[in-house]
Amino acid sequence: MINKILANKLNILSLIVLTMFTYLLNHCTKIYQCAFMFTCIVLITNFIAFVHDNRIISLKLLGTSTIISFILLFKMPYYIDGQIINGLVIASFISLMTATYWSSLIFEKLRKKYFFLLANFSSIIIAAIIDGFIMAIFFLINNKFSLLRIVDIFVKEVSYKAIYGLTAPIILFIFLKIFILIIRARN
Repeated sequence: MINKILANKLNILSLIVLTMFTYLLNHCTKIYQCAFMFTCIVLITNFIAFVHDNRIISLKLLGTSTIISFILLFKMPYYIDGQIINGLVIASFISLMTATYWSSLIFEKLRKKYFFLLANFSSIIIAAIIDGFIMAIFFLINNKFSLLRIVDIFVKEVSYKAIYGLTAPIILFIFLKIFILIIRARN
């Protein structure tokens, strides 16, 4: 376990980074950009849960960053294919929080049984599927896209998140090892 001062600094930095990514999530204009932001958010949330050995702390930080981003974005008009999509900002934040909640639960259970990379990848895939279903339901309710277009968005989004989910945990794992080495060198 890390000491309190380092934990507080890490929490502040994590909150800033999570707020940046949750804010940018709703400024993405391409599916691959949105998938990248989403994957980064899940990875950061998992990393916080791993470092603190407590997923509730990571979810609280994500909840706070989501509220901050929502306050900044709630009146933002959102366009897809030239059409304004009302309610997309709130739907994306609800989807993000729901998917990340379940993802963090899966991550917490799997990281105790399997190695870090597998737990992270599995949690990203779960989050991607949950997020995709929630957003698909939102698009179905709004009748802005055909069913074929919604399925296409879902498949692309989950695919991009899987690709990012394969590469990002490896990079995160390397940074974690470097971070641990730095901490040990200071003590």
